[in-house]
Amino acid sequence: MLKRIIITAVLVVIITAGLMYGCIEWYGRNLEPGSADVIIVLGAAVWKDGPSPALLERVSLAEDLYHKGYASAIITTGGTGTLNPTPEGTAARLTLITRGIPPDVIHEEVNSHNTRDNLSEAQKIMLSYGWQKAIIVTHDYHLLRAITEAQRLGIDALGAGIHKTAMFRPPLVLREVVANLVRAFY
Repeated sequence: MLKRIIITAVLVVIITAGLMYGCIEWYGRNLEPGSADVIIVLGAAVWKDGPSPALLERVSLAEDLYHKGYASAIITTGGTGTLNPTPEGTAARLTLITRGIPPDVIHEEVNSHNTRDNLSEAQKIMLSYGWQKAIIVTHDYHLLRAITEAQRLGIDALGAGIHKTAMFRPPLVLREVVANLVRAFY
C-alpha cells in the first residue's frame, strides 16, 4: 500500500512538473509585445568584465523594441549580488547608451535582487512618470512568472522574450517550473 502511494505521488509530481514545463515554454514563445509607455529590462548577472550573455540578450531585445517604437522609455533593473561588482541596472543602462539609446530615456533602478523586486522598483519609477503600461523584457522561459508578478503588483504588462539564448535551457526552465509552482501556493 505504501509503495502505491509513493508511486502515485511521484507520478503526480512528474506530470505536474511536465505540464508546467510545457505551459512555461508555450506561454513564453507565444507572448507578443504591443505598444506601451515603457520597456522594463529585468536584471541578469554582471561579470567582472561586464554584462553576462543573458543580460546582453535582454538589452539587445529592449534596444530593438525601442527602435521599433514600442515604447519611448526604458527602465533597467537589478542591484548587485555576491558575484556582480556593478549593479545589473547600471550595466544594462550603460550598454544601451553605448549602443546609441539616448541617456535621458533610460531610467535605472539598482536596489532589487529578484524578479519581484525588479518589478516593484520599476513600478515606483513608472508611477513617478505616470506611465501605465509596460513591456517586460526577459527570456521567454521567465515570462510567465514575470508577468504573473507584474499583475500581482498591479502593473499592466505585456511581455517580450528572448527565444534563442547562449545558455543551456533545460535547467533554466526547470528552475522556472519550481518557481512557478512555489508562487502558485505562495
